[in-house]
Amino acid sequence: MTLLHLQAAFANGLADEFYASVEQHLRSLPSLEIGYLATGSSFPSEGLAGRLALQRPSAFYHDTPEWTHCETSNLQWRLLKEQQTLLLEDPQPRSEWSPEAVLLSLNRDLIPVDLRAGSNGDTILTLDAVSAEVSGQVEMVFERGRRSPKQITFIDDEGLTVSSYDILMWHESVQLDSNLFVPPSVPEENSIDFRTP
Repeated sequence: MTLLHLQAAFANGLADEFYASVEQHLRSLPSLEIGYLATGSSFPSEGLAGRLALQRPSAFYHDTPEWTHCETSNLQWRLLKEQQTLLLEDPQPRSEWSPEAVLLSLNRDLIPVDLRAGSNGDTILTLDAVSAEVSGQVEMVFERGRRSPKQITFIDDEGLTVSSYDILMWHESVQLDSNLFVPPSVPEENSIDFRTP
């Protein structure tokens, strides 16, 4: 085994260890509230502000200026704000909405492949997709000694940034308002129910 291979194996081992500690920390949280600013080619030039709230085991809330999406164990609803339209749907067949499932899977199966220190002392964790059919990588930036990311960046196969999420608010184990997960009131004609009888 060459020195380069040894260095890569060592970096992978450190990445695995750090990733496991982040996952363990997220698993310990009964609830989490996040505020973020998303930038990238698919977002407005000034970025897009959003808010996530997760209540273990099965409540998820995601709000942006254009829409709100919420899912609990028995209902999924979406509010299209400009149209003032509420869509009611059956929940998706997933076991839980949890901090680790949302932040570490990011709609794909990921594994840690690299861990390095940034020039300002931040810790940078690189994640790659398990499947070769999924392109690109994800980079998570953490302040030194912390297990909550301050930035999540999606990078394509050419090494270019596709989108980046700056974490502006991170509240752990907070008492979330239960009304967050209740569908808002809209005019009756603007409520569309897609749920199975």
